Amino acid sequence: MKLEKIFLKIIAVLFLLINIAYATEPPETWYFYKVSKNTVLGGEPTFERERLIYRYWQTKLTITDKEVVIDKACTIPEGAMNEIVTPLSYWKSPEQVEKYQKIFSEEKIPLENQIQIIKNNLNDKDSPCSKKDFTDLIKTGNFMVFMTKRGYLVIFSKNLEKDRLSSATYRGLNQPLNLLGHPMLSDKKIVKKINKECDYPDDGYYEYDSYNKCPLTELGIYFASVINKLDAEKEYSFENNKDKYYFTRNQIKEFEYEIYLNIEKNNKLIDRLPIYKENILESAAFIQYYYIDNEFKNIWLLNYVGDDSTHDIEKWRHYKIDNTGHFKLLESISCEHRNRKGIVKCHNG
Repeated sequence: MKLEKIFLKIIAVLFLLINIAYATEPPETWYFYKVSKNTVLGGEPTFERERLIYRYWQTKLTITDKEVVIDKACTIPEGAMNEIVTPLSYWKSPEQVEKYQKIFSEEKIPLENQIQIIKNNLNDKDSPCSKKDFTDLIKTGNFMVFMTKRGYLVIFSKNLEKDRLSSATYRGLNQPLNLLGHPMLSDKKIVKKINKECDYPDDGYYEYDSYNKCPLTELGIYFASVINKLDAEKEYSFENNKDKYYFTRNQIKEFEYEIYLNIEKNNKLIDRLPIYKENILESAAFIQYYYIDNEFKNIWLLNYVGDDSTHDIEKWRHYKIDNTGHFKLLESISCEHRNRKGIVKCHNG
């Protein structure tokens, strides 16, 4: 009898430990992998794919038995909305299943016979987790996928080191983030390339191929991350041979501001130069990008304008920082606005 009681106690303790272990099971983390090249609806790739890449490329999902947390920005309660179904019972028809099997196959993502569905019923349009954009999550194999209203798959992976490599091919994301700007600007040939490849309107209505070829696409995505990081820094400065270099921001209007590079010697301001500019108007956007070499000897600036008809370069400049801590203009290229034939004329000086 005593042995029976002891045995029952052991069983009870084991059962309790199992429940505790289950209740304290660590959350699963899923990292952005990629956006499908095509949509389940068919058609050519569009700017929507680039928007999704830019929006989610640093996103991770944290999933517990109670909720889905998306980069701490918002939460989707899970609970009863979590179910395991077959692809046919989820998409309702063999034709739809075939369409999704095709696009999953193109992305080398297995569509298993049973998939886990986490439904999103958030109706708040202002929430970044609104079901208007962030639809049902589908777990299949080692991937978590959600579909957009336009038919793209946004894919997350648990295997960050292996699968993240593919997303490094996205334009603007493969360049290591450097607050000193983008090295593309140090080559003045970029002026001719931009004027040739970027002849499309800045109103969102253009062919995907034009947008994808234009170097301003990569620069725009890259500098968005640079400026976000600079804004997060209370003070960003560098020191070189007792000289101090630091950034300051000058807000001119609501949608217009500049970032300056300042040079100090012996705690005295010697010179300053606006290196980044952004002026967004209803009719056009005026942007200035920059690149500073690691030795703080050279600075390259690129100014462009985008309006409802095209993009073109206004000017490109190369400055040198001399031994006295002053900016000296070494070379510059100025361009006229694109003419009716689509030609941009540029000249030195």
